[in-house]
Amino acid sequence: MLYRLLRMQLKASGSAYSPERALEIARHIQLHQVRIAGQGTASGLTDLSPEQLALFDQLQLDTPTKEPFDIAL
Repeated sequence: MLYRLLRMQLKASGSAYSPERALEIARHIQLHQVRIAGQGTASGLTDLSPEQLALFDQLQLDTPTKEPFDIAL
């Protein structure tokens, strides 16, 4: 299902990327979070490459932000 939706979006935007390549580009985006005892936490998002930014633009998606998020465990 994801493959078909991604393929349709890429085709509609005139992108040269295949769904496989688009997922390969996006999978390198990571959120890093570090906890140091007694010092708090620091987090940051991988710097987006021009290719990643172009992909998000072609798919008309908001680019990932460095803002923190909550995870319920």
